[in-house]
Amino acid sequence: MPKIIVTIQARMGSVRLPKKVMLPILEKPILWHIYNRLKYCDNVDLICIATSTNPLDDEIEDFALKEHIPIFRGPEKILIERLLNAAKKFGADAIVRITGDCPLVDPKIVDQLIHLYKIKPEVEFVSNTLQRTFPDGLDAEVISTKLLEKLEAELTDEDEREYFVSHVIKNHSKYQCANYSQSKNLSHLRWTLDYKEDYEFVKKIYERLYEKSRIFYMQNILELLEKNPDLITINQKHFNSSTTNS
Repeated sequence: MPKIIVTIQARMGSVRLPKKVMLPILEKPILWHIYNRLKYCDNVDLICIATSTNPLDDEIEDFALKEHIPIFRGPEKILIERLLNAAKKFGADAIVRITGDCPLVDPKIVDQLIHLYKIKPEVEFVSNTLQRTFPDGLDAEVISTKLLEKLEAELTDEDEREYFVSHVIKNHSKYQCANYSQSKNLSHLRWTLDYKEDYEFVKKIYERLYEKSRIFYMQNILELLEKNPDLITINQKHFNSSTTNS
């Protein structure tokens, strides 16, 4: 069976919301909550943090060491190189890419993406964003290490090397891709973290649903929003303004 690891992209240099991955929710940094949620995945061999060598990200390394979370540090802008070398360091056949923009990441969705990857041996890229049906902020990709190597060799443009996932999605017919979707389109919902209003929204979700003994899932959030529709308006003005480069 292939070894599959999760790489949490995280860095401190966000322009719109500086140091967002270390912002506190219920006395824990957001990065801790992302890691804690991913621990509930059934099909993952390792969870690591992939940050940059920028001195600003020393704080992330300090956090990882304190929490005993595996970490890899690589180029800040050349994301393809950072993730490929993280995959090599931990001996992964494929990575699951999760960004620091996703504090509500759902391990059930991640497991489904991994399942789809495993049952389709020809596939090298599985995503739930080729055709969006999940809330913005539950994005994930499974990417084979072989594809990372291919892209690292092929892509010479600096922007493409930084935003290589966008390149794959835009040119998905060139690669062996698969999409994971659901019957109900919820892509109009904004659950990502990029602005202070997003942070306020995410805090409200955690304050109402978080429990130490278990995590909450997409369905729990949907039920909360159905009962409290005013929560959706907190960050609604930023819809279609998200970024996924961490």
